[in-house]
Amino acid sequence: MFINPISYPGNKNKLLSQITAEIPHETEVFVDIFCGSGVVGVNSPAKNIILNDISKQALELLNFFYTENFENIVSKIEDIINKYQLTYTRQQPKGFYIEYNHEGLSKYNKEAYNELKKDYNQDRSVDKLLVLLIYGFNHYIRFNKKGLFNVPVGKVDFSDSIYKALEAFVNHIKTKEICLSNKDFRDETLYADKNALYYFDPPYLITTAPYNQIWTEKEEKELLYILDSLNEQKIKFMLSNVLLSNGKENIMLKEWSKKYLVLPIKRQYRNANYQKINITDTNEVLIKNF
Repeated sequence: MFINPISYPGNKNKLLSQITAEIPHETEVFVDIFCGSGVVGVNSPAKNIILNDISKQALELLNFFYTENFENIVSKIEDIINKYQLTYTRQQPKGFYIEYNHEGLSKYNKEAYNELKKDYNQDRSVDKLLVLLIYGFNHYIRFNKKGLFNVPVGKVDFSDSIYKALEAFVNHIKTKEICLSNKDFRDETLYADKNALYYFDPPYLITTAPYNQIWTEKEEKELLYILDSLNEQKIKFMLSNVLLSNGKENIMLKEWSKKYLVLPIKRQYRNANYQKINITDTNEVLIKNF
């Protein structure tokens, strides 16, 4: 599996093998409607991939990975690291930086990171955004109502593990035929190819991640209507979601899913902050109509 190193909580890096195992090998076109980091689409067996998302910044990053060679990407990252004097554990001996309990490298990087964030909000570039995500809290892409990037500093830097994962992902994405799309999931033109397999990983109605805050019962009902419509047309779909999370149950989804094949995937989400680690049992499922 080729994971996207920008591994924010809730993305599908840890579930890739289970999800891609359900994608038929003969799939020629794979459409990832809520692509996010693009990790499911890029790892699907299909040669032709449509990565769609309403986040222009997420698509900008994917385009950067798809069109730039790895050496150029690293060079741009390192230029920013050096300019802002951020920590860089890959180039230092083990133990060079003292990682404080629950805070990691955040004390070293907070001031420089905030300066980088300020500069990005004034003069945006994809390489600055990438460094902000690498060094930012939980690797979130988050913008406030004014459109300003507002994620605080995180605990890690451009480590050897992130470097290697980035290299593998950037090299693998170039083996696919990628089309990037910036459309709302309700846009009918997304579903023009009747032979494609459509994958949905929408914001989850009953979880509290920042990107889920725009999702209400209205959007949930509209999505389920679209999935039923695809099924009526004998178009294949797969849906990732959760039926139970932190004591909450998605009754609407549970009842709707009875018409289809539901594959349960149980794992623990670990949502880290500077004070503690919250562990919750989440009943994640993959729902499909084939």
